[in-house]
Amino acid sequence: MRSTVSPKVLLIASGGGHTGFARAIAQHMPFKPDFVVPRGDKLSAQIALTNASRIYEVTKWRSPDGGSSGLGALRSLWESLRISRYDIVLATGSNHSIFPSLVQRLKGAKLYVVESQDRIVTKGKAVYLLSFLSKGVFLHWESQRRLYPRKGIVVGPIVEKPRYFPSDMGYVLVTTGSMGFPRLVKRALKLRRKVVIQTGPLDPSDLSVGENVTAFQFDPDLERWIAGASIVVTHQGKTAMEAVVMYRKPVVIVYNRDWRRAASLEDTKLYARELGATFLDDPLTWRDESILERTLGEVKPPKPHESGTPKLVDIILGEVEECG
Repeated sequence: MRSTVSPKVLLIASGGGHTGFARAIAQHMPFKPDFVVPRGDKLSAQIALTNASRIYEVTKWRSPDGGSSGLGALRSLWESLRISRYDIVLATGSNHSIFPSLVQRLKGAKLYVVESQDRIVTKGKAVYLLSFLSKGVFLHWESQRRLYPRKGIVVGPIVEKPRYFPSDMGYVLVTTGSMGFPRLVKRALKLRRKVVIQTGPLDPSDLSVGENVTAFQFDPDLERWIAGASIVVTHQGKTAMEAVVMYRKPVVIVYNRDWRRAASLEDTKLYARELGATFLDDPLTWRDESILERTLGEVKPPKPHESGTPKLVDIILGEVEECG
């Protein structure tokens, strides 16, 4: 007989935008679920602290740029085996999700997976693998349904509850995510506008920053900067979707070719189209140094979208009720 005090819901928050998905889902739940975060990921741990009942750390053994570690994989497996058994597990993508999901599935949990918002024609490898073990794959766009015709569940864009009123403080926000995008930062520093740059691993003290530039590596309250921006410039990540869906901001998506395990060029173009955002290829391809400045002068309002997070949470809560 199953214990009545067994834990219910576990969210695997695998860093960057994946942790953003987990936070969005936790915000809409009537109770605090438990979290798995990458070991050593301070930002994910900080986000989880305010949204989780309990936090586990599991080693992240692969990165979007292709780096991996066999020893790290063994650590990840061992740490996953030590996690308590849960009824419902929601993996937010990334190779970091694989071992915790696999172990929980073997322990009898029901597994759901979230596909990335920028996967339109290609599948995320980790999500694809876990889809065979899952009860369903949550999708943001109707155009993603062809990726998982049998298990796909289109709920709409998975974003957080907005915490600010949108405003226009007259600056362009440039974000580079947790992995960074030095080429984009270099171009952004040349803009003849007021600019706020989230630099990622790149230390702002190493940059030649003018009076019109505010630069920082990370801010757990990046949403505040999004809410006040005139335009948001970002890579093929979740920030673009947050800026459009939560705050109706014009967005420019700049493709980062360094992310070899991330979405393809075609995926990213279609993702930009879903949002009504402007697409630019990697700065490596820019022959015209003024292309970013010119693009900012031509951006258009984004397409209207409603958050799909409440629908996703309703499905999860229905599973919780079934587990009793």
